[in-house]
Amino acid sequence: MWPRNRSAHSSADVGPCRFCGGLSELALEAADRNRELGEERFAYRRCRECASFSLVDVPSDLGRYYAGTERYYGLPAAAELGGLAPAEAHKLAFVADRADPGRLVEIGPGSGAFAYAARQAGFDVTGIEIDAQTCEHLRAEVGVPAIQSDDPAAAVAALPPSRAVAMWHVLEHLDDPAATIDAIAANLEPGGVLALSTPNPRSLQFRLLGARWAHLDAPRHLALIPLDALAERAAAAGLGLAEATTTDPTGRDCTYLGWEYAMRRRPAVGSSSRPLLLTTFALAAALRPLEGSGLRGAAYTAVFVKADG
Repeated sequence: MWPRNRSAHSSADVGPCRFCGGLSELALEAADRNRELGEERFAYRRCRECASFSLVDVPSDLGRYYAGTERYYGLPAAAELGGLAPAEAHKLAFVADRADPGRLVEIGPGSGAFAYAARQAGFDVTGIEIDAQTCEHLRAEVGVPAIQSDDPAAAVAALPPSRAVAMWHVLEHLDDPAATIDAIAANLEPGGVLALSTPNPRSLQFRLLGARWAHLDAPRHLALIPLDALAERAAAAGLGLAEATTTDPTGRDCTYLGWEYAMRRRPAVGSSSRPLLLTTFALAAALRPLEGSGLRGAAYTAVFVKADG
């Protein structure tokens, strides 16, 4: 089902899954199509047990593939955050509908828009972020404490119990996503909530596009984890799946972007032409009934709740 490309690559075709540790085998190779920050090709294995995809060799200079925090997701000034907060309301609802205000930890806050919205809603927000510049931005502009760490599992484990944890398109960037899920589960209060979004390796787009899929995003995405595998790991740690969707605003945006980038010859260069945007819109509209059912969209949002007692 998945394309196999055994062109000269130094790594073995078979190895451990980054998520579950199971046996995984070479599935595809991809270039940094989204940003063109290098000419290397990157291999991904697919796990025979949990069906996760794992980047085989993480570049030793992975940081350069982000090419500067501001270019990657922007760092808005405090005066701009109020205008950005309404777009975060649907994410906040996943948490606030199940958890009263209390300590909320956001792993990978990026621009700080969600952290700002959560703080405005009464949550006591703490950010965990790898980038020093972003941490300073969170403290100075967003008004929330920030912990600089490249080990979110350890950072979460060191915090007092939390009411909620949020990760919006962060899980796929983690070197050890399973350890992070376990640490979050241990940290959450009884009844606490974990809400996250991540690319969906069972999506229609990935099946059709393979290495051309925008949300593979080699080499920045280290692991793509199916919802059922994530739910199984979370359940073992005491977190029950309460909701999952690919048709929330984040999921719909990711699905549209996936088709747009697929039709561009070089997504990293320039912007889409009007004819291409119109074509993308027509294609996305035609496929919406199919992608909108059966969790086939490009990214899923999942909410987990820790058992009481």
